[in-house]
Amino acid sequence: MKLSDLMKATDNFSKNNIIGMGRTGTLYKALLPDGCSLMVKRLQDSQRLEKEFVSEMNTLGNVKHGNLVPLMGFCMAKKERLLVYKYMENGTLYDQLHDTEPEARSMDWPLRLKIAIGAAKGLAWLHHSCNPRIIHRNISSKCILLDKDFEPKLSDFGLARLMNPIDTHLSTFVNGEFGDLGYVAPEYPRTLVATPKGDVYSFGVVLLELITGETPTHVASAPESFKGSLVEWITDLSTTSLVQNAIDKSLLGKGFDNELTQFLKVACNCVSPTAKQRPTMFEVYQLLRAIGERYHFTTDDDILMPTDTSDANFPDELIVAQETIQVH
Repeated sequence: MKLSDLMKATDNFSKNNIIGMGRTGTLYKALLPDGCSLMVKRLQDSQRLEKEFVSEMNTLGNVKHGNLVPLMGFCMAKKERLLVYKYMENGTLYDQLHDTEPEARSMDWPLRLKIAIGAAKGLAWLHHSCNPRIIHRNISSKCILLDKDFEPKLSDFGLARLMNPIDTHLSTFVNGEFGDLGYVAPEYPRTLVATPKGDVYSFGVVLLELITGETPTHVASAPESFKGSLVEWITDLSTTSLVQNAIDKSLLGKGFDNELTQFLKVACNCVSPTAKQRPTMFEVYQLLRAIGERYHFTTDDDILMPTDTSDANFPDELIVAQETIQVH
């Protein structure tokens, strides 16, 4: 796509058109002359050569699933690297959950559960059924976008490798960083190697956000003296058997309490400090799907059937994401 067209559609990358900002770049709303809305991601530091960039884009453009944001086009001009996606009307899950105006938060439990199941399905597909398989490496509620029906779509999958100037065994993270604060698996700073179980940990934090309504780094419901993260708060409550106290009060007493308890258990298993004790994403998807069975969010004919539900093809000590999205 032409840079001039995208600049016009975003009003020269106007601040007024910014939808979100992340470590991989800034996301803008773009309005085309025919009235169609798109999202344009302006990558902040891609040092890929043109041939490599086109190769990566062709790979990501072929990765299609109902719970992934479709890549519709891309642009290269001088130092600019732009990705063009379908527009998502309800923005990010982070904004929906943590809007500064409390009255703007109107997410009931069935909607939160629907979002969790759909996002889990997309990530499980990337891990188990996508060819080539992809480790996301930057899962957070900011990369889960919501369409007009609040169907969740994962964005930024495959971008981690794209953003790295040199892919070696020890450079599997964007610009040397491990992910957004509060979402990083505890083993990452030690091993410097991305794994599916690292994604599971980050996704577990998203599940905790959904059920507690708290942000990953600041817990408003905790005592003032508590300065830790959401996971640390949950861990503290677990040791004193008070973990039920973490559930968002607006969700309780409305006929969902049993589902809330089961959901919280899944989230806690995902954020286990030991990677091997965490479930696979396929298991997470199936567990959440079972919790939401009565809502019929998924149908029998769209059950995710992975080619392999284990992490056997993803040996922890060997996983580097360049192997998962290499173009041959």
